[in-house]
Amino acid sequence: MEITRYRSAGGIVIEGDRLLLLRTIARGETVLPKGHVEPGETAEAAALRETVEETGYLHPLVLTDLGVRQAQFPFDGRWVIRDEQYFVMTLRDHERDDSQRHDDADYDRLTFERLWAPLAEAEGLMTYEPSRSFVRRAVEWWRGFMIP
Repeated sequence: MEITRYRSAGGIVIEGDRLLLLRTIARGETVLPKGHVEPGETAEAAALRETVEETGYLHPLVLTDLGVRQAQFPFDGRWVIRDEQYFVMTLRDHERDDSQRHDDADYDRLTFERLWAPLAEAEGLMTYEPSRSFVRRAVEWWRGFMIP
């Protein structure tokens, strides 16, 4: 079986007691903003770009790096190995631009519905386990960050 390997990066946007999720309209999945790290691009830059493209929010701010986790799964007759890296983010403001389009038409922002979920519920809403794990870690970090 052919093996495909790539890196992806995404943002876990938290504000107060809520976390921003994306619901894919076509597939009914609940996901986080995430996408490929392009050649020459840092994971942080890719996470910021993907978060803007997929959520429409123009000014996310990176707070911390949650590190890398490897996901492996079969897809389209091949084995995929994906190194996923997520960053906890917040929003500088709520300015949005929903007219920009994602580079990949299959994942255009217009196919996503934004969903602000309570922190206590966000993990359980995620479709995939690797995302649940990152959401759990992000919420734990956020709660520690917000304690004076």
